[in-house]
Amino acid sequence: MRRKRLGIDAWLVQPLYVVVELLVAAAASATYSLRDDTISALGQLTCGPGHSSATEAVCSPAHLVLNAAFVLFGMLRVVAAVLLHPSLAAGWTRAAATALWVVSGLCSAAVGLAPVDLHPELHALVATPVFVLQPLAVLASADALRRTRGAVPSWVVTSGYAVSSLTLLASVAFGLALEAEVWVGGLERLSLWPAYLWLGAAGAGLLVRGRRLSAPG
Repeated sequence: MRRKRLGIDAWLVQPLYVVVELLVAAAASATYSLRDDTISALGQLTCGPGHSSATEAVCSPAHLVLNAAFVLFGMLRVVAAVLLHPSLAAGWTRAAATALWVVSGLCSAAVGLAPVDLHPELHALVATPVFVLQPLAVLASADALRRTRGAVPSWVVTSGYAVSSLTLLASVAFGLALEAEVWVGGLERLSLWPAYLWLGAAGAGLLVRGRRLSAPG
C-alpha cells in the first residue's frame, strides 16, 4: 500500500513541472517567446538566437533549474510506473504503460543531462522518442486504469484518451514546424504539457477513489 501511495504522489506532482518551466521562462531574456521558442532553448547554458528572432539572442539564466527539472520529473515518472504496476489490472496495457513511462521518463531525464547547445545530436536522440512514447504511455495508462476495477472515475479514463490523441497530433505538427519561425514553442508545449497535467488528475483520481473504498461503510 505504501508503494502505491508513493507512486500516486509521483503522479500528483507532475503538473509542477509546468510551473517550473513557466518560472524559468519568466527569468529568460525578453526575446524568449513561449509561443515561438522551444523548451530546449531554456536549458541552454549559452545564449543563442531564438526561432522568432535571428538577430537577438535568447538567454536563460535559470537553465540549471530547468535541466534539473527534466531529470527530477522524468525519474519520478519512471518510479511511478514501477510502483503502480502491481496496482493495475494484469494485461498488455499494464505492461505497455509501465514500459512506455519508463523509457520516456529516462529519455526526458537524459534531455536534462544533454543541453542542446552542448550536445545537439545527443539531445535530439534522447528528446525525439518522448514525443511519440509519452502520448502512447497516456493511452496505455488510461486503458489500464479502465480495466482496473474501481481504480479511477470514468472521466480520468476518457480524458486520458483525449490527451493521448491531442498530444500525438501536436507532436506530429511540432515535428513539421521545427524550421518555422512561429508557433514552434506552442506546439511543443501542446505535445507535452497535457500529459503532465493528466498524470496529476489521474493521481488525484486514484487517491480519492482509494480513500472512498477504504472508508468505513
